[in-house]
Amino acid sequence: MSWIKRVRENFHKENGKKEKTENGRTGDRGKEKQWEIGLLIVCLGFYLFFPFYDGPVWCRDSMSYASMDITREPLYPTLLWLFRNLFGEERYLMPVVLLQSVLMAYAAWKLAVTVKKYKGDSRFLAALAAGFQFCVVLLNRLAARRGSSYTVSIMTEGLGFPLYVLFVVQLYRYIMEGKRRNLAGTACLAFLLVNLRKQMLLTLCMMAAVFILYFLVKKREPGKLACLLLLTAALLFAGKLTDRLYNYCVRGEWMEHAGNSTGVLCTLIYTAEETDAALFQDETLKAFYEEIYARADAEGLNMAYAPEGWVGLTTHYADSYDAIGYGIVQPVIQEYIRGHGDENPVQEALRLDAYCRDMTRTLLGQKKGKIIRVVSANIWKGFVNSVARVNRFLNLYALLAYLLYIGLYVAGVRRRRCWNRPDETASFAELVFIGLGINCGVVGVTIFTQPRYMIYSMGLFYCALAVLLYDAAENLREKKRGRR
Repeated sequence: MSWIKRVRENFHKENGKKEKTENGRTGDRGKEKQWEIGLLIVCLGFYLFFPFYDGPVWCRDSMSYASMDITREPLYPTLLWLFRNLFGEERYLMPVVLLQSVLMAYAAWKLAVTVKKYKGDSRFLAALAAGFQFCVVLLNRLAARRGSSYTVSIMTEGLGFPLYVLFVVQLYRYIMEGKRRNLAGTACLAFLLVNLRKQMLLTLCMMAAVFILYFLVKKREPGKLACLLLLTAALLFAGKLTDRLYNYCVRGEWMEHAGNSTGVLCTLIYTAEETDAALFQDETLKAFYEEIYARADAEGLNMAYAPEGWVGLTTHYADSYDAIGYGIVQPVIQEYIRGHGDENPVQEALRLDAYCRDMTRTLLGQKKGKIIRVVSANIWKGFVNSVARVNRFLNLYALLAYLLYIGLYVAGVRRRRCWNRPDETASFAELVFIGLGINCGVVGVTIFTQPRYMIYSMGLFYCALAVLLYDAAENLREKKRGRR
């Protein structure tokens, strides 16, 4: 019977032993899985608290999504339409915010277990990764004026935050592992995000930038890079196709959503001068400009009325942006369109876009000094709002945070000599910073960089910074041990 005893002992030994993980660390996989399941339960508990405590939050932009407004991208209005048909007009909002909350819980958990996987099964870093995502919600709920989290708001951010976090995770896993399933996941998430809000075109810019960095600058694989860039271009084309198909089904018109031509025009009106009327050859466009400029000047919405300093400038620009676009540009042009033809709302929106597009092209001929000043200040404000909030002390804090991030990244790359290969820490830091920078650039040249548009990368930034600090601390420990 001794052989039975030996078999039993071996069985228990095999099932309870410390198994090696992919990065060489040891750990009881059964206990690790239990810990990860426990973390998922914590994430679900945290995010599901808010729908039941606050309920669905109807915001200023919510009606435009629920009514399938012509200016909105297809994904979120379609989701609301689907839930409205499934649960009824009176009860569909709660299932929507429950879905958003569960998805955000999964995204926070997925980020945490991914960091844990690549950083030696560090539960500490995993908990921080999830915790930083929690902090973003708590800031929105407790510190911001809006007084509610985006996960319970009927806004695109309710889906945008979790989908963007999952997108970064999938892109990171693809860079680290090179598996097609991770690339497919990245592409699918980018496609969803592009159809959610136009700001999320940044995901395609991010994919292109990361692919160029890794497969041209680092690995020098031009053939693979060409295929990946073709995939990125195909996603852009697919997004436009979906947009047109959606509007054909809803409005009977093969068109993309309207409203894309007003954004840059608002900035150009803000920086323009009265003499820029001479740029216009078309008399109709010139008449539009003169009336729009006169109204903006009378209301103090032009750059000439901005206070000194970049904070004052960006604050005044943000306050003026919607007032110019919705309060002046659209009413002036819509009044003209309605007085010159009996057109349906779709045709009116298309003509409004056409006039705004032509005015934008003309006003790009104005002197560039003011434009550069406004856009530069706006982009920097975006960087600050991506990690903190604009005020006298936090502006300095944001600068120091970025300097620390970049310094730790450069020191880590030099120490591990990992510039030409994927690295668990450096690659994550690169992806997060590339996404943050592109978001600041994309938003900064088109609209004011308020926190609502900028905090997609906030939790990810602090997660990457924690990983960089963790590696720096590990390196110091190793040096101390070597001295002993």
